[in-house]
Amino acid sequence: MRNRERTYSGCPVLTLATQIAPYLDHGAVPCNAEFLEVPPGKVVRKRGFWLNPAYRMHHTAMLFLISTDVYAMNVDDFYERRDQIHCYLSHKAGTAYIGRVEHAGESQQLLHPLLPDLHEPLDIQRNELAYVGRVISAI
Repeated sequence: MRNRERTYSGCPVLTLATQIAPYLDHGAVPCNAEFLEVPPGKVVRKRGFWLNPAYRMHHTAMLFLISTDVYAMNVDDFYERRDQIHCYLSHKAGTAYIGRVEHAGESQQLLHPLLPDLHEPLDIQRNELAYVGRVISAI
């Protein structure tokens, strides 16, 4: 749902990792998809969606607003103090991952889960994880 500024005022809730690629590539929204409002102060211009993962990824948040927009769209005064949370997709495993990226050397990037005991850090390149976007809000 777009508003007058041609930004999204609401984004679909995706519950399966297999729904992400068709939505991002072609705008395919699953039947009976629920739409939730984009919070005030957040901007989604390209594509964005709420991810409702099948398993617990965070100790309190259950839904994550993922934006594919360039980073500058949602910068605030404290962005340097906060960890940036990213969403990656494994086409092989059919799983979406959310976490923090660590540069562990010149060419190695590790995706650390938000919950420490969820899984080991994933090597982004070795696990063939595809970048989806940044988490700009969570509820």
